[in-house]
Amino acid sequence: MPRVPSFLRLQPVACALLALSFAVVGCGSEMKKEDIRDFMPPATGEGIQLRMTTSLDPGLEIERCQFFAAPPEGLNINRDLVRYTPGSHHVLLYLTPYKQIPTKDVRGKTHDTSGVIDCPEGAGADWQVVNVLAGAQTYDGGSMVHFPADTALKVPGGAVLLMNAHYLNATPKALEAEVRVNIYTIPDAKMKNEGGLLFYYNPFIRVPAKSIASARMGCKVTTDITLTNIQSHMHKRGNNYQADLRDGNGRLVQTLYTNTEWENVPVKRFEPGLAIAKGSTLDYRCDYKNTEDRDVSQGPSTKDEMCMLIGSYYPHTPETGFCLERTFIGTGTNSCGQAYACALLAGASKDEGAFYGCVVESCPAVANQLTAALRCFFNQGGDACRDACKSPTDSKCQDCVTQACQAPIAACQAATC
Repeated sequence: MPRVPSFLRLQPVACALLALSFAVVGCGSEMKKEDIRDFMPPATGEGIQLRMTTSLDPGLEIERCQFFAAPPEGLNINRDLVRYTPGSHHVLLYLTPYKQIPTKDVRGKTHDTSGVIDCPEGAGADWQVVNVLAGAQTYDGGSMVHFPADTALKVPGGAVLLMNAHYLNATPKALEAEVRVNIYTIPDAKMKNEGGLLFYYNPFIRVPAKSIASARMGCKVTTDITLTNIQSHMHKRGNNYQADLRDGNGRLVQTLYTNTEWENVPVKRFEPGLAIAKGSTLDYRCDYKNTEDRDVSQGPSTKDEMCMLIGSYYPHTPETGFCLERTFIGTGTNSCGQAYACALLAGASKDEGAFYGCVVESCPAVANQLTAALRCFFNQGGDACRDACKSPTDSKCQDCVTQACQAPIAACQAATC
């Protein structure tokens, strides 16, 4: 039985957060340290400011994290503002499930978490995270959270928060880096709607050397929502991005957002908000040009690529916020049967890059069938094969999965371009 790709397992919320690690390719903005000192906290009673400072050796690229505790009364986050000195290209603030600041990571390794710590693979690789609360990928604005005056992200009193930033010191000298996150809040009495963040991550990216390619994913909206802002995220090979709204029949309703920049990404706001009906699909695509002499796939570092859709919306549901009903849409010409056979072969050989390419090279017309077949197979047929797959390499496991997934596999084999 091939190794199960994390993004096809049954825990899509955790996988989406684990996958996320924004990349840094340049040395950041022109912002001077004196400027960040002038970035003051919210007024008393209107929010809090969280700060993280760290030092980077010359040429160092690293992700760093710091834990914080929310105030006892909790937080109703209405909007955020983020500032950081050169050396970072993103900041994220996560909500965690911990009751107190932890000292052991998910692998049981002990850390001194009283200050800044290294988290080389991103926050979600070392620590449990359940939601995104704030962040930015430009130093002087373009923050993620923006709601009407009566809407907010809800954070329980005393909750443990985790700040994460991806740093790169592209200079020959040591760099003192600082991040400040302002969280602006509203009182309980004013809050009528609970907001959330759309946090969509497409892992199926494969750009051959000296070539172009695209990554595309559709996310079904599971309840009526109001979208308040939207932004893209790609790495340096990304040269075009488009997010469309489609109705329940797949027809284009409108193009929500376009962007050709991977740095200093613009955020589009919808005032007072854009109503999106249940059953609609947010369909987004990233286009890439790879000038390197090697293939590029998805991943967290500057050597990899990403394709994300991020936005503020309300009312919040995990199904909509983390795209639990997602469809991976190829941009090639291969049939579902060809793509499925390719994916199984790549999975068995543990070639993740080739696995991503199998989906990218499939045609758009078979996206639903291919997604269903792959999800069933790599989820080991769900509960039907739990006992048989206690040892995934056992032939009984693969036989069980093939039988349990007979219907979606047959539908895939029949689907053509």
